[in-house]
Amino acid sequence: MSDRSRKKNGLELPTFDPKESAVFATKVLSELQIKCVLIGRLAVWYWLPDPAGHAFTKDLDAAIKKADRQKVIRHLSDLSYNIRELMIGGINVHGETDNINVDFIDRYSVDEGDLSKLFEEAIDSATEKINLGEAELYVVSVEHLIAMKISTFERKDEDDAKSLLEYDFVDIQKLREIVDRNIAPIRVKLEQILREVGHPMAHRRKKYK
Repeated sequence: MSDRSRKKNGLELPTFDPKESAVFATKVLSELQIKCVLIGRLAVWYWLPDPAGHAFTKDLDAAIKKADRQKVIRHLSDLSYNIRELMIGGINVHGETDNINVDFIDRYSVDEGDLSKLFEEAIDSATEKINLGEAELYVVSVEHLIAMKISTFERKDEDDAKSLLEYDFVDIQKLREIVDRNIAPIRVKLEQILREVGHPMAHRRKKYK
């Protein structure tokens, strides 16, 4: 387990510059008076101290509440943007001419599972902000981000969770409480990952003489 602490010098941008998408998302949600938080790959970039661990992304992921999805859809439709439904719950907005590619995600999906409670808590509890160009966005807490990552059961997301858990700024007790409140069946997966990364707070079998 590393004793490394989080970087303090801002966000590194390895391959994709999200500034235009960030400005667009901020403008849309400000006009609608909707709070969102930065999640996904860009949030991983924010929290990982070492830029060498930053994988490629081609879009900006913003968490919104499921109650706000239709407001965003109506607003963007009035502005004549092309909107595509996301299977995981939410919408994608893509504009080649203005270099915009944003996923507004609420994670309310009949087919892919309902994680909207986790996303709503992440939005309500977010306090840190990041500047991207002319935009200022809330960024998801590292504990909510890890919970989101392990809930997908995808290898790349599990790898992200393991990378984040190497750092001592992650509050493991807070992470467990988030999982228990919102995605309790995933707790087993969380404990498995903690053991795999050798985390000192991982639950292990007791030894008897």
